[in-house]
Amino acid sequence: MEELTELLKRSDLFCGLAEEAIRQLIAIGRWATYNADETIIREGDPSDELYIIQKGMVEVVVPHGTVPDIPGPPEATPVVRLGEGQIFGEMGLVDRGGRSATVRAVMDGTTVFILPRDAFYSLCDQNHAIGYTVMRNIARDLSFKLRHRNLRVVAGW
Repeated sequence: MEELTELLKRSDLFCGLAEEAIRQLIAIGRWATYNADETIIREGDPSDELYIIQKGMVEVVVPHGTVPDIPGPPEATPVVRLGEGQIFGEMGLVDRGGRSATVRAVMDGTTVFILPRDAFYSLCDQNHAIGYTVMRNIARDLSFKLRHRNLRVVAGW
């Protein structure tokens, strides 16, 4: 648990949270381990969990044509690889919309910590500071990603 506590402390998502709040988040989550090429989440599936990579690497894949000027096979386009301490599925804490991408493990033994939306919301009802801080950090992250994507489109990247 200490290793996960330290990982979450370094994560942008949990920036500003006290160690006790991080321990409360750890108490409501669970672990999962995946092997290379295993799908963790699939584009279009319901979203109700956030994932934090504890070990290994994942690849985010979007439907072909959704990212301008990135060549790829007709069925999907890999857009980014994520590693230790990085997150994916954060929109699952914000809404229940379908997943916007498929994420699959790149390496055997890729381990993720999974934070379920309903348990997170229950914790936030008990401790508003956790909810405010995490949602503020998610908003900051999504804003950055949206601006970066818009800049790429405008600049023709």
